Amino acid sequence: MTEKRPDSPLGAIIRARLKEMERSQPWLARQVDRSAGTISFIIKGRLIPSVELVKSIASVLSVDSDIMLSALKEGAES
Repeated sequence: MTEKRPDSPLGAIIRARLKEMERSQPWLARQVDRSAGTISFIIKGRLIPSVELVKSIASVLSVDSDIMLSALKEGAES
């Protein structure tokens, strides 16, 4: 049995906000012109997004980009 990998700090914010908005990862991917796989990899911490992409995701999700950039930094340090 494989152990489920926890979300990255940034991923946790994205997943929680998508749930609040009742939206899906593929929906977010379309909004930021990326693949659903890219969004999944960002959430899992397997892909470090550019600052520009983080800001774009923050805008779509109506989240303060500073909070998301801080979470990105936190994830990179762990």
